[in-house]
Amino acid sequence: MKTRDLWAVIPDRLRMLRDSFRYTRHVSRFTCVFLAAALGLPLPPGASAQAPAVSLTPDKGPTGGGTRVLIEIDEGLTLGSIRVEFGGRPVRVVRGLGLSIVEVITPPGNPGPVPVRVVYGLLMKTAASAVFTYVSPAPRLARLDPSTVQAGSEELPLSVEGEDFTTSCSLRVGETEVSTTVLSSQRLQGRIPASLLARAGSLEVRVTDSAIGGGASNVVPLAVVNPSPQLTAVEAPPLRVGGHTVGPVTLTVRGRAFRPESVIQLAGAAAPTQYRSNQELAAIIPPELLAKPGELPVVVVTPGPGGGTSRPLSLSVVAPFPGRFLVFTSNRRGGRNHIYLLDRQTGHLDPLEEANSSNGNDGYPSISADGRFIVFQSDRRGRQFHVFLFDRETRSLDPLPELNHSTAFDGFPRISPDGRFIVFESDRLNARPKVFLFDRQTRTLSELHQANEATADDGLAAISN
Repeated sequence: MKTRDLWAVIPDRLRMLRDSFRYTRHVSRFTCVFLAAALGLPLPPGASAQAPAVSLTPDKGPTGGGTRVLIEIDEGLTLGSIRVEFGGRPVRVVRGLGLSIVEVITPPGNPGPVPVRVVYGLLMKTAASAVFTYVSPAPRLARLDPSTVQAGSEELPLSVEGEDFTTSCSLRVGETEVSTTVLSSQRLQGRIPASLLARAGSLEVRVTDSAIGGGASNVVPLAVVNPSPQLTAVEAPPLRVGGHTVGPVTLTVRGRAFRPESVIQLAGAAAPTQYRSNQELAAIIPPELLAKPGELPVVVVTPGPGGGTSRPLSLSVVAPFPGRFLVFTSNRRGGRNHIYLLDRQTGHLDPLEEANSSNGNDGYPSISADGRFIVFQSDRRGRQFHVFLFDRETRSLDPLPELNHSTAFDGFPRISPDGRFIVFESDRLNARPKVFLFDRQTRTLSELHQANEATADDGLAAISN
């Protein structure tokens, strides 16, 4: 019998069943196909054996599972048992919502797409495979250890606690990705390079996950704070009312935990400060602070975040002692002339051993008003007199190469009260004594044409401030 003739004798009850399911898309044709298969009849004309298509709503969900997914089977009839698998993992909860729709709860899975397999019906037919994508939840940050670090620290091991950390997570500080070790889903460790800790401020720390769905966590701040400065010593030349010698007076402070932002305060006022290291700073003492005698308080202040003010130390500014220093020549040691200094305030006699020579005569000294600089003449170089300068503060001798002449007499020097200028006599011009001026600050020598006369002897000069 031909196929068309077979369909002509299908019982009226089958046609009635078909009509009762017309509200469901394509159900009549599928029902006929199903019943034909159940009765062992050939498929009707135009019927296809291709597996029905499957659609998922939604088609993405977290790796932890628990997503409610509606599975619709095109041209499907879900009579009988239903078995669903996500990536080979069976679904435990399956609930039918109609003839072609079932609801499932996804099992846990790994990040990425997985096939969804649906086997259903009285004949356990397999629908076409659909794809569900597992996405990693965004990591969440809860705590940093430590949460505060001192500026200028070396590389910092940072422990990070939170949730949903995966092996594809990395730690970022600002826009910089740092070395990261994932220890568990709730803990990872990063290493913050010293370059990110050089300055005080707040660093934004987050965790990013490169896996599908992952994304970035919330931000937790890492506070980089300045340490509190510690002042242990203050160094400066003796401070006397009325100012000092050539140039400004420099103050050096020593201690620990100094920062480039640290400032020296003198008597409560900030002074221009030079950062030399985390243990040393320097500043210029303003002249107005040397206008009267007394104690000059010194502190170091480091701004926040963190920072603070050191304990104070002080310097003494002393009133001048009129005529305190007296310098003179004596031949008390082996008959040679040498220079000596007497401090009339303390009664101390300084033999100036670093200035005097052992094989020459040193004499005709002149001293600056503060007693620091002494200028004198000496024949220690082959019995040729030259001018030398001695600094009592540094205990150093300056041979004044810009001032002295290699073959001429240079002597009878005098220094200005402020220690800047030296005036002396030299016969370097036609063997006649003439007056010359040397500027210690610029290291320049001047022949005083206005003072000297070509046919006369000019010398034994003195100079004021």
